[in-house]
Amino acid sequence: MWANRPQQGIPLVKGFVEATDASTEFWMGIAGPIMSALIGGVCLGLAWVVGWPLWTEPATPLLAMLVWLGYINVALALFNMLPGFPMDGGRVLRAVVWWRTGNAVRATRLAALTGQGVAFGFIILGLLRFFGGAGFGGLWIAFIGWFLLSAARASYAETEVRESLRGVRVEAVMTRDCPVVDGRADLQTFVEDALLGTGRRCFLITENGATVGLITPHEVKTVERARWPSTMVSDVMRPLNHLRTVTPDTPVADALEMIGQDDVNQLPVLANGRLIGMISRDHILRYLLTRAELNM
Repeated sequence: MWANRPQQGIPLVKGFVEATDASTEFWMGIAGPIMSALIGGVCLGLAWVVGWPLWTEPATPLLAMLVWLGYINVALALFNMLPGFPMDGGRVLRAVVWWRTGNAVRATRLAALTGQGVAFGFIILGLLRFFGGAGFGGLWIAFIGWFLLSAARASYAETEVRESLRGVRVEAVMTRDCPVVDGRADLQTFVEDALLGTGRRCFLITENGATVGLITPHEVKTVERARWPSTMVSDVMRPLNHLRTVTPDTPVADALEMIGQDDVNQLPVLANGRLIGMISRDHILRYLLTRAELNM
């Protein structure tokens, strides 16, 4: 049903692609609850086959195991289908709204806000149960709500960041003013003159006029301080061909995702095999802060 509905005002090909993506999101979201429900149903069915009267206390250890596995999996399926993003139910809600509107960002915002509402409901219910005498059980429900609230807010923030960066390329954010040091310099000189002297944290390494790598405080910390005078910068640098790189046309959102996945602070920017600049978390953060200050 998803792929056959083109959106009004959207070219058919684009609408088909978006619907296909929404369909994928829908089935990925609902697959987990379906499997949990199936496992729960099978366990309860087996318990009934071997002599368990429905909705009664199990009389043997085998029946108890099957019955409680069934209850737990059915409860898990129902819990995961709550419309709170990023739970499975929230992903299903996002997929439905995405399919209906053709707007993934709006769908994610709605699903994340719904998730926050569900989370606040859990927190209030947990506190009411706690003060009503439920004890730790009430606090546990409130803790689940707090966890869901944090996850929903993180998803919402991520969506807003990606929306702010939509259409922005690395070339607009990167810096071309990259400090350069000689790879033949020793670490002691590099730390005193470059690292401490400039306050910069990332330096390009050149050898014979060519850029061959970069060095940050992280690499310096891997060497004992007593060895700094006898260790060259090129000995501890990260070679350029071992680094993830981006091009000037790479979307900034993709570059930010790569920075997060690789747990680095910056990425080299290459054009036609030549290094032309660097993009870092700080550059992206400054760009976002500037946009926020200008209400853009």
